[in-house]
Amino acid sequence: MGKVKSSRSLIRSIIIAAVMVLIAFGVFIYNATDISHQAVSIRLKLLCDGIYEYRAATGNWPAQTADLAGTAMAARMRFWDDDIRSGRVVVLWPQGWPPNPQDNADKILAYYNKGLISEFGKQWVCWGDLRTEYVSTEKLQALLKTTDDLTARAKNSKLETRNSKLICPPLPSS
Repeated sequence: MGKVKSSRSLIRSIIIAAVMVLIAFGVFIYNATDISHQAVSIRLKLLCDGIYEYRAATGNWPAQTADLAGTAMAARMRFWDDDIRSGRVVVLWPQGWPPNPQDNADKILAYYNKGLISEFGKQWVCWGDLRTEYVSTEKLQALLKTTDDLTARAKNSKLETRNSKLICPPLPSS
């Protein structure tokens, strides 16, 4: 009887330890994913801040990646130009938008297009009023198809989906 009791106790201890390990692993994965989402959201917002900074400094909207090189955003954020050139971040290069971000709340300024965060049917978007939102790929695709004030590059890009992921070609190097 004593051996059965001790083996039950051992099995119970192993099960409790396994459950605790699974819970700890789940918390770790959740926190790592949450940090990734926060990082993408912050990077998008900083990049879009740089677009408005350029607009405020020159009176014109930037038309290419090189235009943003002189902004404070470029000094603060490493690899911002690679994000755009590689297609990780797609900027819609506004032209003719009002200079006040609040007037552009219904327009997409940029979106995150690659990586594991974008593989699960949702993508980060930075709206014209500088708020970021995690939207479904279908919603983003519909918004991009109905947006009438995109630059020629965005208008002419072939939007397609592959495995439910929005594919948009990267900008040519400037």
